Amino acid sequence: MKNFISLLRVKSWVKNGFLFLPAVFSLHLFEKPALFSLIAGALTFCFASSFIYILNDIKDAKEDAMHPRKSKRPIASGAVSKSFALAVAFLLLGLVLAAYWIFHFPLAYFAVVCVYLFLNLAYTFGLKNLPLVELIIVSVNFVLRVLAGCFLLMVAPSQWILVVTFFLSFLLVVVKRRSEIKQLRENASLHRQALQAYSVPFLNSLVYISSTITISAYLLYSIDAQVVKALQTDKIMYSTLFVLLGIFRLIQITEHDLYEGEGDPTTLLFKDRFLQLIILSWVSYLICILYVF
Repeated sequence: MKNFISLLRVKSWVKNGFLFLPAVFSLHLFEKPALFSLIAGALTFCFASSFIYILNDIKDAKEDAMHPRKSKRPIASGAVSKSFALAVAFLLLGLVLAAYWIFHFPLAYFAVVCVYLFLNLAYTFGLKNLPLVELIIVSVNFVLRVLAGCFLLMVAPSQWILVVTFFLSFLLVVVKRRSEIKQLRENASLHRQALQAYSVPFLNSLVYISSTITISAYLLYSIDAQVVKALQTDKIMYSTLFVLLGIFRLIQITEHDLYEGEGDPTTLLFKDRFLQLIILSWVSYLICILYVF
């Protein structure tokens, strides 16, 4: 069972929490029909993402064996055969298709899922080797999750939230690439071909640029007159403090090579109590000012 859960990368399903962001900021979070639709949609997106993860792990088994954490994955370690993994992958794809018919998802939502699948298939089988392009694709994946949440709720996506999501995701993937270079050193490009075009100083520059844009965009969103009017509160701007703390903590962790130099955002989220506290505080604060007071 442990190998099966690891094969699906269940911990990475936390990324699909981005589908719930539109519900929070459109004031639909506690509406039962909307919440049910979001849960079903997020679960379907989890199946789609696990399908991609498995295909990626099958293709990169040899390269993953060079990484201290990825070498423990079921396929890279040999605990699960590639044929069994492939069968599970296509079962998951079947569940995605079945969910569309069972839950009667909006066509726009299903279109986003299809774009996600095709984009990541292209990434797995070639685009991941293109420097910078691969960073953009991973970041777009998170934007697609937010769009999926919008289409499930049938609300217009906020341009501000899309910008914040993209640059926050860009920051996360750049931090991950930097950690891979620092951990693997001369073997970095053997593990991931695109890493040969990066250097730690270059990625540091991208970290600071994307951090600045993320914080600035979130702050501008929080004080936008239309946003304040729509949400009937001017207190969102104070939630920028949690965004600042979260980003600063992420940079601190990776700059000081905490947790054995790990830079994978999902892994760090499950390891670092301070990050967990910041995210929980941010969500709690938003729920309080938007739904309680």
